[in-house]
Amino acid sequence: MTASEAPPYMPDTASTRLHRALKLRLCEGDFAPGEVISIRSVAAQYGTSAMPAREALRWLVTEGALVFSDSRKIIVPHLSRERFHEVLYARCNLETEVSRQAFDSLDERDVQILESFDERINTAIAEADLPRYMRGNHRFHFHIYQRSGSTVLLPLIEILWLQYGPSMRQICTRWGASSIADDYHRQITQALRHGDREAFCQAIEADIEQGMMLLD
Repeated sequence: MTASEAPPYMPDTASTRLHRALKLRLCEGDFAPGEVISIRSVAAQYGTSAMPAREALRWLVTEGALVFSDSRKIIVPHLSRERFHEVLYARCNLETEVSRQAFDSLDERDVQILESFDERINTAIAEADLPRYMRGNHRFHFHIYQRSGSTVLLPLIEILWLQYGPSMRQICTRWGASSIADDYHRQITQALRHGDREAFCQAIEADIEQGMMLLD
């Protein structure tokens, strides 16, 4: 289950569909820290009434993805350096474990899909196409994580990515494509091909820790 998919217990309503769409965009860095997201603009963009837009945004506020400013506007929060470190630390622990759980369910077809994602990611980096990089990176990681089938860890990881996505976009915008060129995706796919669970998990962890290095 990814940010674009509804849990089986979730009703399929206009507000839940809108929540999933906005959630995916936040995870993929479509919104920048400090950006104002209004009920009116969301309703207009997605062709809904104000009610589902209001419900979806309030839901994202309760998840910590959005906050109310002093003027009561809904904005994407700025993460402090310390909080971003905490988010990455939590990602390292949860995502390494969910990857360990997913390992036995990943087959050759999955490796090919991941390699295809990685090719597109590398092209995006070479062309300094940050939005395409952010989308590809999110899809690469969550293709792995959803294979775990975890109904506990996946929702927690998604909440972390809701905070991570906008801040990572800001960092990459500041430092440019060179800051994200040396990821560990190739090591991840190689470890899968070799059936090396420990190397696979270590590469996942190293890929996440790379974000910490951008703050140093």
